[in-house]
Amino acid sequence: MNRRDLIKILGLSAVGLATVPLWLDGWNSESLPDVDSGATPKQKLVLKDLMDIIIPATDTPGARELEVDKFILTMVADCFEKETQDQFFAGFDQLDASATLRYDQEFSDLEVAQKFELSEEILSGTTQDEQLYKFVSMVKGLAIAGYMNSQYVLENITKYEFVPSRFNGSFKVDQNTSTNSIA
Repeated sequence: MNRRDLIKILGLSAVGLATVPLWLDGWNSESLPDVDSGATPKQKLVLKDLMDIIIPATDTPGARELEVDKFILTMVADCFEKETQDQFFAGFDQLDASATLRYDQEFSDLEVAQKFELSEEILSGTTQDEQLYKFVSMVKGLAIAGYMNSQYVLENITKYEFVPSRFNGSFKVDQNTSTNSIA
């Protein structure tokens, strides 16, 4: 390896390490970039409805209040291949078709209990529609990932402290807890 290549690699590594805190920290809806995801307003509404079903609000904000739907659209637009994006957006039509078949209404027009029942049925695998199952599973997985990595959850629920965190080196050791003793 020549010296110039080594200096390039070390320089890029230093820049990469310097920017880690910028993207590793929790996200909030204001920190997400404006991305043209290609989602229609109707699809965005259905995605928000799915957020209410997957992680509803209780004494803590739900996925809809934390705007996890924006996180999902950003992830789909920026991190998935075109084929997966097309399948994702086709999933909205399949979800509406499934809701229309079962309840004679589109998904966004259903009551909350009906939306929950339909999504549970899809995730249980009883609908025999593999593409719809993949769509709802993907949304659920991204919703959980987005929720658990949101700024609110990291700061208020998990009490996350950024690396290197706190060090408490002052504690009393009462007895030897080692299992390897020499006789």
